[in-house]
Amino acid sequence: MLDEILPRILSSQWRVIIIVSAVLLLATEVGFRIGLGLFRAKDEARKAQIGGVQNATLGVLGLLLGFTFAMALGLYENRRDLVQREANSIATTFLRAAFLPATHQATVENLLRRYVVVRLNFYKSGDEAARAAAELSAAEIQRELWTHAVQAGKESPSPIVATFITSLNETIDFDATQLHAFRTRVPGSVWILVLAVAIVGCCATGYRAGSSGARAGFSDVALPLLLAIVITLVVDLAHPQGGLILIDQRPLLDLQNSLATGARPSPGAASHEIGPD
Repeated sequence: MLDEILPRILSSQWRVIIIVSAVLLLATEVGFRIGLGLFRAKDEARKAQIGGVQNATLGVLGLLLGFTFAMALGLYENRRDLVQREANSIATTFLRAAFLPATHQATVENLLRRYVVVRLNFYKSGDEAARAAAELSAAEIQRELWTHAVQAGKESPSPIVATFITSLNETIDFDATQLHAFRTRVPGSVWILVLAVAIVGCCATGYRAGSSGARAGFSDVALPLLLAIVITLVVDLAHPQGGLILIDQRPLLDLQNSLATGARPSPGAASHEIGPD
């Protein structure tokens, strides 16, 4: 149940910030009202304990947010690096297509141009349906490319053609690697723990304000909203296909523009040598 509900909530950063803000503001208000009872009872002994509980809870929350941010940042950097590496691999494959027999060269180059567009659609997809459609199109092009590679290898079994097949195989592998990277998420239990500790922290803060008999703008509003913004930004970093934080697609866009003009990508854009391995 948790694995089904959480992805839907986390897929929209606006939904996250609204829900988290509402929950934390409510927790603060509940804590404040409970604290008023302590204020009326004038229980000084219990009042002295509140500060320690509040500080400890917010300290734990800070550690959890730091840990979650590190996980989200690692996922983001991995996905971003894969874009560059995939663009390099496609560029290398395109360059090595020049060594194929003439009956396959033009067709393979056109397929690779289409493949760049399909991969861009994958990265821009905002939901599972669009991502699945892009993956289906990519798989069809991969099959066609591999068919040409097999035929070229049989027609001209040479080391130079083998380098093209090796590069194409790496390009196809990047598809599966990138798909796995996009499916890898921060565990739902981590998000639940972060939210639970944030609720306790806000409740303790409201409770402390209530025990003093006076509302404080920072504890009642600013702190819950600040925590909600931080949590939302971490969620946005962990799910970079929507919201404010996106994965830079310029490596693939530059490659697409280069191939669209009929020019060959610069050898420096590829991460491998063109010649035999």
